[in-house]
Amino acid sequence: METRLTYPASLRLIRAARRDSSLVITHLDENPAWREDAPPCTNINDALLAWPGESHALRDGAKLFVLVPREGDRSCSRRLCYRICEKGLPARSFVAVSRPGFPPIVTESPELCVIRAAADLTLKVRQGTLDKNAALIRLVELIDELCGRYVRHPSGPRNEPLAYDLEPITSVDRLARYLHDVRRINGTPFARQALHYAIDNLGSPMEALLEMACCLPPHLGGINLPKPVSNQPLDFSRHERTLVSHVSLRPDLYWEKYRIAGEYNGHDHDDKDASDEDDRRVSDYQACSIKVFPARYRNVSSGRGLDEHLRKLIDAMAVVEGPRWGQRVRATLASSTYQQARQVLLDTMLPPRPRHGQRDATITESMSAKS
Repeated sequence: METRLTYPASLRLIRAARRDSSLVITHLDENPAWREDAPPCTNINDALLAWPGESHALRDGAKLFVLVPREGDRSCSRRLCYRICEKGLPARSFVAVSRPGFPPIVTESPELCVIRAAADLTLKVRQGTLDKNAALIRLVELIDELCGRYVRHPSGPRNEPLAYDLEPITSVDRLARYLHDVRRINGTPFARQALHYAIDNLGSPMEALLEMACCLPPHLGGINLPKPVSNQPLDFSRHERTLVSHVSLRPDLYWEKYRIAGEYNGHDHDDKDASDEDDRRVSDYQACSIKVFPARYRNVSSGRGLDEHLRKLIDAMAVVEGPRWGQRVRATLASSTYQQARQVLLDTMLPPRPRHGQRDATITESMSAKS
């Protein structure tokens, strides 16, 4: 029987493949038949297409999660955990991953990984080990990652370096179509709920945090602003092209209705060249009558910092929406219920504090090629 990966091994391999160009993901429009005459992988890291010591290789004693078509296909291996494959999975439930030196492997698709993660988080909520809102925020961020231009580390997603400036592996629309076709699989309702809050093309977890702080409902720590688009090139008029120094601009967050751009500037923006580039970008935004609101880590790492940043956005949007709208949204910031939810959002999204002498890899984000 072939070895076919299931969550969390499937997500581990997908993350590794997004980071390493020697691993190639092929989307499968139809679910492949089980190859019952194929030999299983005898080395668990062969199933992950991993050489010893690579970032996605499993350590000694760790278990590989595999999918089998029937109960009777389980074996007595101490290194394997099994999931019985549901009947009637919709198309696009699997992808093939290949790499020179290894036989190709079939693994669950990013879309099915989202459902598996939703089921896992739902179980933790039922067991009382995770707050429901924190679980939903985690799931939204996983969708943002898979639909975005960054990827977390396959074996240390919370505290190991991320990779940036990548092509998304799926999209909100693709996930919506997949979830529409799913029937009776654990985690599906929670996945559908999380998808409602996700957006495409975010460039980092900090951009995701900023977007959530703006757009999630107050009970999840946001202020319910309209959704922006992320990292999409702006359309310059012929006149505007004569005013700007960049061929194109791709704001981290952009609200077309309000002509507002939001930017997250990480630590890599601290040197003079990066600072000069930031100034040029701000000048170009202003030349096009776009209000720009840059944010640094201090703006997103505390409730007070977020409040100050969000008030500026609210004031700018209220010019279009009117003073009553602005008063109503600012009142949310003063709500104790919202403030408690905002802290859950921050605690869930911010990276763990680095050890003494280390700089957190999640905070030190690469500068996207936006010019």
